[in-house]
Amino acid sequence: MSTRNEVITPEALRAWALPAPGSSKRSRGTVLVAGGSPSTPGGAMLAGLAALRVGSGVLALAVARSVASAVAAAVPEASVFGVRLLDGEDGDDFDELTSGRDVVLVGPGLDDPDRAAALVNEILDHAAPETRFVLDAFALGVLSETKDQDVLSGRAVLTPNPAEAARL
Repeated sequence: MSTRNEVITPEALRAWALPAPGSSKRSRGTVLVAGGSPSTPGGAMLAGLAALRVGSGVLALAVARSVASAVAAAVPEASVFGVRLLDGEDGDDFDELTSGRDVVLVGPGLDDPDRAAALVNEILDHAAPETRFVLDAFALGVLSETKDQDVLSGRAVLTPNPAEAARL
């Protein structure tokens, strides 16, 4: 994986090669989008669909358990995991959730700072050392509350809007 900075433009996306004939969807990358609170699951859904549009092969969505069935019906191409933590409960298996993911996007559709911080910490604790991260929305707002920010060094993309950038 390249470590140089590159601006992704529509022209750059058009220049990317199509998948090789006979390749599997896993060879195009596995993405987990973790977000989607009970009242705002659409953020995680839209981020997941965007990941598929830019070429991800496998999509998993981790959303509040209370909305997981509706999300699964709305995004049938995704594996959908109901995350109890996003409903204020315990009992999630974050090893299963993060296992085998090339990229984890955390933040879209989160609306509670305490739950967002807990989600970011759990994902960082359980993700594989080679996993890359994208932190967006509420995940950026709680970045200062994460246990080990060093784990993100060289493996994270931050996507702040102007207000989030000011808080960072």
